[in-house]
Parts: sequence; C-alpha cells; structure tokens
Amino acid sequence: MSWPPIPTLVRGAGGPIKVRVRVRPRGTDGEEVWGLWDDARRIITLDKSASRVHQWRVLFHELAHAALNDAGLENVLEQKAAETICDALATARVQEMRGELGIIDS
Repeated sequence: MSWPPIPTLVRGAGGPIKVRVRVRPRGTDGEEVWGLWDDARRIITLDKSASRVHQWRVLFHELAHAALNDAGLENVLEQKAAETICDALATARVQEMRGELGIIDS
C-alpha cells in the first residue's frame, strides 16, 4: 500500500489542528517521542524519521489525545488509560486505511 502524505492541517473536535513533521521531537520531560500533542497551541508534532505508516499511526494516536482533551475526558482519565484508548483508536484507524476494518458482508 502507498500511504498518502501526512496532512499539515486537520479538523479536530475543538477546531483546527496543525501537524508538523520534525526530526526527533521531545516531550516535556526532554525525551525523544514519536509524536506530541500540544493542546495550548493545537499542534501535533510527528517524528520525521518514522516510516509513513508509523507516522499515520502516531498521527491518529495524537488526534485521539486531542479529541479526549477537547471533550474534557483527559481531566478524568489516568495517563495509562488515556494512552491505551489512543493506541486502540490509532490501530483501528490504520487498519481502516488499509481496508482491513469494516463491513465484510451485508
């Protein structure tokens, strides 16, 4: 499968979200991360060194963080629970892009 380019702007539940692809983004603790959601600036940053499919997976993961944040749910979820939800949603969306998720027979 040929993966499309990563978009530079996405419509999120709480408004537009800019997407940046940079070399080795760092989290608030200074450690390198695959992706990062900055809720104050509404920017998702992805690691440029990752494969395209992995960039899409991380984008979907960070978009899930944005949706949870916009809905106020990150205020009541433990970090591990939020990460698990974001991973599950990202995996499902990548499978959907691959055409491997959805209705098989009606």
